[in-house]
Amino acid sequence: PTVAAVNGFAFGWGLELALACDLRVAYEEATMCFPETSLGIFPGAMGTVLLPRIVGPSVAKDLILTSRRFTGSEALKLGVVNRTAFSPDATIATAIELAHQIAENAPLGVRGARTVIDQGLDLPFNEHTALSDQYRFPLNDTEDFAEALLAFKEKRKPDFIGR
Repeated sequence: PTVAAVNGFAFGWGLELALACDLRVAYEEATMCFPETSLGIFPGAMGTVLLPRIVGPSVAKDLILTSRRFTGSEALKLGVVNRTAFSPDATIATAIELAHQIAENAPLGVRGARTVIDQGLDLPFNEHTALSDQYRFPLNDTEDFAEALLAFKEKRKPDFIGR
């Protein structure tokens, strides 16, 4: 998974690059904007594709059609970012901590969940469920799942190996 850290200005392609990441962390006072419609164009580096999937079409239209600036704090409220931090340096630290939290989990589970979420977005419910089953059920027979159950029983953190 990828984690973006926005600790200053993110306009146009810079913000679109952040949207392409799995998760986003922003400095509360960071400034973001999709200025393209004020320039006679629209976000062409996937902003019009990714933003509505992340925040819904109404919020995406508000941010893209108005070209208005918004802060990291507002981005959190709108769902553009997942977390905020109180300073630019804390933004980087928060993004790194988020990445560490993900890395502590079983890699096969993280990879499978990410795949099912990403590939299932456009599938009908029944197909999305089948995709989930396709990736989830084989994980029952992995060494990592056995290790997780043993670690739980022994009241310790599991040591995942990706098998």
